[in-house]
Amino acid sequence: MDVEQAMALVAQARAIGVERGINATVAVHDDAGHPLVVVRGKRWHGPYMAMGKARLAAAFAKPTKDLVDMWAERPMFPTSLVEIIPGGVTVNPGGVPLFADGVCVGAIGVGGGSPQIDHEIATAAAEHFHQSEDAAT
Repeated sequence: MDVEQAMALVAQARAIGVERGINATVAVHDDAGHPLVVVRGKRWHGPYMAMGKARLAAAFAKPTKDLVDMWAERPMFPTSLVEIIPGGVTVNPGGVPLFADGVCVGAIGVGGGSPQIDHEIATAAAEHFHQSEDAAT
């Protein structure tokens, strides 16, 4: 995952957001959870939310929606991650890992809509990324 790929992914996700009537905040992080590109939508707290979603998806290489569902019976576990993972995490749908050649290379986090819409935008952008990665190989 490089900055150019991250910028293209942010543009794709924001375009999907516009189609859905959302001024989305989008963050793309590398596989270690470090931010590559963050673009703020309409809310001041959007970058923090999107970055936390991307960081969580990268840390576990799973969509945050799946993690929220998986931890529903263990509320103290995700709460502990807020302090353990540097930079903090957002335990909410809207983060999706990104893969190249079967390896997690980063994640995208989206904020600005409902948790479901954020998840849909992130998932659609990630699918676009995966298709472009498949075409490149």
